[in-house]
Amino acid sequence: MKHTARMLAVAAASLTALGAHAQGVYGELGYSALEYEENCAAFRSTIKPGMVRGIVGYELSPNLAAEAMLGLGMGSDDVRVGGVTVKGKVDNMVGAFIKPKVRIGESFELFGRLGATNTKVSASSGGFSVSDRGTGLAYGGGASYAFTPRLSLNADYMNYYDRKGGKVDGVTLGMGFRF
Repeated sequence: MKHTARMLAVAAASLTALGAHAQGVYGELGYSALEYEENCAAFRSTIKPGMVRGIVGYELSPNLAAEAMLGLGMGSDDVRVGGVTVKGKVDNMVGAFIKPKVRIGESFELFGRLGATNTKVSASSGGFSVSDRGTGLAYGGGASYAFTPRLSLNADYMNYYDRKGGKVDGVTLGMGFRF
C-alpha cells in the first residue's frame, strides 16, 4: 500500500503541476455504494460496503481526460456463510483511467472510463481475518452537470474489479471541482 500511495501522490502532484499552466486540472469527491460479490466453489456471497472516492484528472483535449483515483472503504457489511456471520469490506482502491467524454449543451456531459484498479478487500469473523489484493481492468460511464464553470454534480457506474470469482462494482454520486 505504501508503494501504491507514493505512486498516486507523485501522479497527483504531476497532474497539478501540469495543470497550473494549462488550467485543465479538476478533482472529484464522492460516495460510492459498492457491491462486492464472491463466487467460488465453496460458497457465493454478496456484501454492500461503501467507499469515499477521490479523483484527480487532467483534460488532454475537450473530449479526453486522464485520471488518477483513490478510494477508501467506509464501513463494512455482514453476510452469513455456512451459519457464520462474516464482516466484509473493500479496504481501498487505487486506479488510473482514460476518460472519453462528450459535452451536450453548456452544462451537461456524458463520459466513459477505461483503465485499471488495484483493489484490496477483507473479511473477518471472530478472531479470524483474511484479505486479498488484485489488479484488473476497470470500466464504466456516467454523467456530469455543471452548476457553474468550476462546480459540478457527477454520477457514474463503475466495474472496478472482476477476476478470480470476485467482482466489485458500484454507483458513485459526487461533486466535481475545476482548479
